[in-house]
Amino acid sequence: MKVLCFTTSYNRPKMLRSCIQDIANQTYSVHHVVNVAFDTEKQDYTSIIEDIGSNLTVVYNKNVHQQVNHMNAIKAVNYKDYDLFVKIDDDDIYKSDYVENIVQCFEETKADVTSSFIADQLNGHTIYRGRYDNLGNKPEHTNFHMPMTFAFNRKALDLIIGLTDFYHYEDMMWRDEWTKAGLIHSTALNHESVIWYIHGKNISTANFLRS
Repeated sequence: MKVLCFTTSYNRPKMLRSCIQDIANQTYSVHHVVNVAFDTEKQDYTSIIEDIGSNLTVVYNKNVHQQVNHMNAIKAVNYKDYDLFVKIDDDDIYKSDYVENIVQCFEETKADVTSSFIADQLNGHTIYRGRYDNLGNKPEHTNFHMPMTFAFNRKALDLIIGLTDFYHYEDMMWRDEWTKAGLIHSTALNHESVIWYIHGKNISTANFLRS
């Protein structure tokens, strides 16, 4: 399988550098494409990533909805050349066998989509608002666990790449579309190959993690 890892990052250069290094050190060969989102002025990240491996594409686009940000990353390369797409969040730590485990899961299950079950991960932003939402849950109306990272094949990508009705977060939009289409889902048992921060969008990530 040819694997494209894709990341969108907003105002977190040091965290992004660590993320890119993690993907460059994977035991399974991948291409990593990063969309650096900005508000009014393009931020040139060349100096923080110029010493990292060659299997990397970095593009810069205005910050929009997360769906658009992620698709800007995927569309930055000829995505039709790839079989598997792995969503990589810039605020997580990926061990070297992370992608290898995902590929193995796809090969064994013949699934269209994998997500990761994280039974005890809580969202710092919802806790702050007095809610205790478990990010490892599976809502009643979908077949897919709430991900920290989704991985999916071309069939699944074709269903989401043109979405424009931005009614909620991109991962929720994706799993709704995949559920309606009856795609095959599998849970990747890869909890030991990734370390998740308390999952924070920029609104819930401490300032020192952004710098």
